[in-house]
Amino acid sequence: MVELWDWTLAPGERHDSEAHSHGTRELLHVQEGTVTVEVDGDRYDLAPGDALSFHGDAPHAYINSTDASTRFSLTVFEPGVGAAHRTETPNA
Repeated sequence: MVELWDWTLAPGERHDSEAHSHGTRELLHVQEGTVTVEVDGDRYDLAPGDALSFHGDAPHAYINSTDASTRFSLTVFEPGVGAAHRTETPNA
């Protein structure tokens, strides 16, 4: 399964996420403002234009500790989830 998010965090907002299934990868790209991403105890401070790829199968959080909104795109690839609904035919 692949999800694509257009996400806005209000000033001071934090979103905590539990670990997803094994092998999950996330790619975040900052559009506006700044965001801090915590992944398994490590912190990454990102500004507009910055991108971060990380393992989503560990606890993680998205944090806006500023007094302005922040906006980012987030792609989540979670292998093995939703495979029964696949509409593409794998190459032989």
